[in-house]
Amino acid sequence: MSKLKEYLNDPLAVEPYLLRFFSRNDKLVVFDIGACEGEDSIRYSKLFSQSTIYSFEPLLENYNKAKTNISSFGDDRIQLFQLALSDKNGTAEFFVSSGHPEGAKNTDEWNYGNKSSSLLPPGEVTKVFKWLDFKEVRNVETKRLFDFMNDNQIDVIDYIHMDVQGAELSVLKGAEGKLENIKSIWLEVESRPLYKDQPLKNDIEKFLVEKGFVKVFEEVNSTAGDQLYVNTKYFTDLKNSSINQTNSNANSSVKKLVKKMKNLFTNERKSYVMDSFSQSGEDVIISYIFRTIGILNPSYIDIGAHHPYRFSNTAIFYESGSRGINVEPDPDLFQQISSIRKNDINLNIGIGDKEDSLEFYKLSVAALNTFVKEEAERLAAKFGYSIVEVLQIPVKKLDTIINKHANGIFPDLLTIDVEGADEFIISEINPNNGPIVICAETISFEEDGSGVKNMEIIKMLESKGYMLYADTYINSIFVKKDKWLKK
Repeated sequence: MSKLKEYLNDPLAVEPYLLRFFSRNDKLVVFDIGACEGEDSIRYSKLFSQSTIYSFEPLLENYNKAKTNISSFGDDRIQLFQLALSDKNGTAEFFVSSGHPEGAKNTDEWNYGNKSSSLLPPGEVTKVFKWLDFKEVRNVETKRLFDFMNDNQIDVIDYIHMDVQGAELSVLKGAEGKLENIKSIWLEVESRPLYKDQPLKNDIEKFLVEKGFVKVFEEVNSTAGDQLYVNTKYFTDLKNSSINQTNSNANSSVKKLVKKMKNLFTNERKSYVMDSFSQSGEDVIISYIFRTIGILNPSYIDIGAHHPYRFSNTAIFYESGSRGINVEPDPDLFQQISSIRKNDINLNIGIGDKEDSLEFYKLSVAALNTFVKEEAERLAAKFGYSIVEVLQIPVKKLDTIINKHANGIFPDLLTIDVEGADEFIISEINPNNGPIVICAETISFEEDGSGVKNMEIIKMLESKGYMLYADTYINSIFVKKDKWLKK
């Protein structure tokens, strides 16, 4: 599968949160501001099949590519405009990004360097992404969102997706007078000045909170991340939150609000309403295996747990009453897991061959975080991901965790996704006291999108008495041969 098609098929990170507020069949008005090559516009058109998508991209090359992509993969509900939304009508300088990571190539289908252009001159962005260049400045047409809505007779915007590289506050200020008619906003914010004189995360929060919005989701690291805001005018159940506070108090109110949201929507599962929480349906297959051999509530250990629900192989069991151990070294992801999966044992550590502290590499895509330096550098070089932070994280032996938290009895299910360290963990399994079912990532992707299967993991588990029961291309599911044959 090509990189573009893989991206288009990948679920939107915001999807489960949006489905709290909107139905897939609602006739929404969606704005994709900073659309680049139109990829997210296409994904929103698929998620909300009855909606109209207004897509904005000022850079001519990206605009033309977006037209091609929309023609190939989208539909006529996507309306594309060669325009930068800002706080002024007229023209403005636009700083054009280019380049590609070492070992990667830009192609007609996928360009690594064209996604960081901005109305603001570059700041620390070239320190974070050392391969990025800003060699060209052009003039582009700008328009206020207020005027665009008037000109196109748009009364209400249901949802805005904004990725404008530091110019977020300019777009929002250009909507003043119409902000009260915007129901929800998803935007990228920065924790450090990637662009010169840009507003940072706290500035965005303060502005939107003062305008009557509340933040219902956040995933922001020390460099950048995403937030989702909703307008209390439309979602009145959220009005009792303290929105007119100074910014120093806003963060605590946000935490209270997130807690309140969970009560309002019964529980976090409702934001992930689907038949499977796993990336490729692995949890459904595993559930079938356990039902077949007569285990209705399997225990589990999830190493590299990532998120309480998204891409989780254990969430389906937690929801049905099972309990287990989640191991997640990323402090930000661990906080999400521990706040939702409170009845599990949650550990902010890694797995190693001894009690130690190791360097942990946080990448620009959190699902690819790893303890393995070579793997982090490979992902950065080949695919354009950046290493945003290196942390010292404690590690413990697998046996130590089992002895301390499971009375020395290995849980029924082991699921592993640790980006390059899978073989080591599997080598630590004692077949005489091992899990009944193992789900392990057994593929790595090359630059052209092709997958290479790790046969060593498969052979290792077969040598320990496991049979390969199913394979979802990304992950392989193994079951203890003697348990399965006795069913």
